[in-house]
Amino acid sequence: MTNAVTWDAKTDSCKVGNTTIHRVADLENVPFSADMIYPDVKAAEMSELSSRFGVQHFDQTTLELLLSFHAFHVRTDKYTILVDLCCGNDKDRPTRQAWHQRNGPFLANLSRTGVEPADIDFVMCTHLHADHVGWNTQLVDGTWVPTFPNAQYLFGEKEFFYWQREHELNPPEPILYGAYVDSVLPVMESGQAQLVPSNHEVSSGVHMEAAYGHTPGNIIIHVESNEDHAILCGDTIHHPVQLARPEWSTNFCTDPDRSRETRMAFLNDYADTQTVIFPAHFQAPDYGRIERDGKSYRFPGQ
Repeated sequence: MTNAVTWDAKTDSCKVGNTTIHRVADLENVPFSADMIYPDVKAAEMSELSSRFGVQHFDQTTLELLLSFHAFHVRTDKYTILVDLCCGNDKDRPTRQAWHQRNGPFLANLSRTGVEPADIDFVMCTHLHADHVGWNTQLVDGTWVPTFPNAQYLFGEKEFFYWQREHELNPPEPILYGAYVDSVLPVMESGQAQLVPSNHEVSSGVHMEAAYGHTPGNIIIHVESNEDHAILCGDTIHHPVQLARPEWSTNFCTDPDRSRETRMAFLNDYADTQTVIFPAHFQAPDYGRIERDGKSYRFPGQ
């Protein structure tokens, strides 16, 4: 491993071998109360963790957690790939005001990384929660259409079939806050979606791996080039507090126990290696190697 992965703050990107990974922001600095995300948290513990992780990840006055909602633009020698398409614009999300009827600059931010929607070859979602599929579609003349007209959208088959079944069993309910109807089904109906197994290989150096628990078909995505290794780990780790408290699963996990097992195995496997992880909601800069810290973990320098 070359250990040469360094972050360029100016371009919000880094190199993993010959592959470039750009962070593309949709929403940043979004506050969430700790007990909204993690059950049974205590104020004293949040105070200690906020001191440890600092103003980048905590509101130091309210002790609210700060989350980012961003995609990753992965450019290999052969393909241009987008991973986890955030919240989207014009989506009806009345119970999530930060996501509701937005008019945000995501596509302009994507353009600043050097690509336009028509340039994207693949769209990948680690799972199908509303904040990971929003930009799958955009509203054109009152109809939801795929945002990336030339892309193949890769949905994990286990993940898709679970939410399809939930939709069919509860048709009046807005499954995934409505995202199944406005951000998943239109892609399926367009013919641009491909359902793939959890170990699908996109190309040499980019492949999926099952990481079940947060959702039934949750995956992580490996990016390898010239002996460098990065993992786009989605919501396997939601916030840096789970490095300190890896046993904590979120209130959004379909299977909290399995999510915990998956996360703890993931951290154990990659701690003290040169593998760089890219979580879906950490505030910028979003990447780092994992180090053991007693019975917990940290990014270097924390």
